[in-house]
Amino acid sequence: MPSGHRGTTAEDERRRVGRRRTPSADTVSVPPTSAAPPTSAVPPASTVAPTSAVAPPDGRTRYANGQRRRAEIVDAAMEVFAEQGFNNLSLRQIAEAIGVSHTLLRHHFGTKDALLQAVLTRREETEARWRDALFAEHGLLDALPRIMEHNATIPGLIQLDSLMRAEAVNPDHPAHEYVVGLARRFRAHLRADLAAEQAAGRIREDLDLELTATQLVALIEGLQSEWLLDRSVDMSAVVRSFAEDLRAT
Repeated sequence: MPSGHRGTTAEDERRRVGRRRTPSADTVSVPPTSAAPPTSAVPPASTVAPTSAVAPPDGRTRYANGQRRRAEIVDAAMEVFAEQGFNNLSLRQIAEAIGVSHTLLRHHFGTKDALLQAVLTRREETEARWRDALFAEHGLLDALPRIMEHNATIPGLIQLDSLMRAEAVNPDHPAHEYVVGLARRFRAHLRADLAAEQAAGRIREDLDLELTATQLVALIEGLQSEWLLDRSVDMSAVVRSFAEDLRAT
């Protein structure tokens, strides 16, 4: 046996197998200012996630992103319809005004009529939740003037409402049935609120509730059209005066 080298004993072999090899600085990059993590924190190689910085979105993330993008388009289309109406615009023109591609708009909605339906539905749902909360907090007679004060701060949406009602008079308009149904739902909602106020003794007992609800709808819609033409009209004051005539003495 050469000088300076001894044979491997059984004890040497056990020590060699049992000893865990520590990687050198050449094989593992460790920032000089921090300690390397314990090996127990590193999962087995078969479970390590891909090393890419950004993982591809899963199905739920893609769906959420798509829904958010759709809502943004609906909000932008609402503003375009408020400024330019609906009948005279093509889907391509709407896409250009919104700032998206025609292809993207077709992907999310398919047709101009479907986009309009989405705009009207979003408008009704948003306003209904806010209006219901206001009625619950203040009662009908005090809430109505507040609604008109609020409407005076959103001229674009009020213009959209007026344009849609005017255009949808035509039975062939794609929103005709929806707008008719919306008017009926609003009138029925007012009638129910009037009945609750009457039962609570806050409005006069002699009122014809169906007639009063119709009068309120006509007053609100007519006032808003008048206000769009002449911003000096105080919608809140007019509605407050009408509401006071309904109040029980």
